[in-house]
Amino acid sequence: MAKKTLSEKTIDQICTKLADFLADTFILYVKTLNYHWNMQGPNFFMYHKLLESQYEQMAHANDEIAERIRMLGRGAPATLASFLKLTSLKEGKTGLSEEQMIHDLAESHEIMVESCHKLISFTENAEDQGTADLIIEQIRFHAKQAWLLRSHLVKS
Repeated sequence: MAKKTLSEKTIDQICTKLADFLADTFILYVKTLNYHWNMQGPNFFMYHKLLESQYEQMAHANDEIAERIRMLGRGAPATLASFLKLTSLKEGKTGLSEEQMIHDLAESHEIMVESCHKLISFTENAEDQGTADLIIEQIRFHAKQAWLLRSHLVKS
């Protein structure tokens, strides 16, 4: 069976979408660090540990996404200016309560899940299973984090 190769145009489209996704992942990573560092309140220790786990996993994801772009033969964005230009997320704010921080992070993870679904649809149509597999892993991560964070906001 002949090996299917992606066209240059398709690779460019995939890498453009991956660059946007990388920017969103990086901005969410920085937002999570911000809230990890600046969290205050009665649940500080619990949130501190939860957010540490999240940003560590996103640091790994940033690397995986950038490496996928490189494997496809394109350059990955790698400056704060490029990430801020490409992202669809807002940076973290200062002076928020712990509940506001958790709500903001949960919303951001939900946005990431939506982005993942759009990206998977595109990569599956392009028959780029390698990228689709990477993004499926990200759906599981972001959906779980949104659920974990939202679970803390439930009031009895």
